[in-house]
Amino acid sequence: MVLINLAYTSKVNPSGATPVLTVPQIWQGLQRKIRFAQEFVPVIESCKVLEDKDGVVTREVKFVPGKGPKDQALETVRSYEPAWVDFEQEDGTHIRNVLSDGPSGELEDLHMTYMFEFNLPNITNIDAEAVEKEKSRLKAMSKMAVESSIDVIREMVKDGRI
Repeated sequence: MVLINLAYTSKVNPSGATPVLTVPQIWQGLQRKIRFAQEFVPVIESCKVLEDKDGVVTREVKFVPGKGPKDQALETVRSYEPAWVDFEQEDGTHIRNVLSDGPSGELEDLHMTYMFEFNLPNITNIDAEAVEKEKSRLKAMSKMAVESSIDVIREMVKDGRI
């Protein structure tokens, strides 16, 4: 088994982005993402909430074949308002969506970071080429997941869903 750790950060409100997103809007979007992940991350095909109790959501996520880190995952999701959402999968894979201020503390300096701790049981440490190939693929997927989520939240604010 191989463990691959990755993180990607993107500015939430880069120069010229409209509307400028606020922390409450982003938080509302992240809460929707917990329940409707396929609206936010293109490699997710479906998301079925199995239980939503006391602030903990258990869900089953299915990935587009060949595009995600695996075919499907059972996840326990916890929110830590307004800073992060934590996704823990049954195989030990861990994902965290973090909202943080930059040095100025202004909305234009707000950042979203997705941190990934992928457990990949089908790859061994011996197969260095396969590990590097998977790292590259997962790094691209990580970037797309962050940027896509921000774009979708912005569109939801524009059209009034948030």
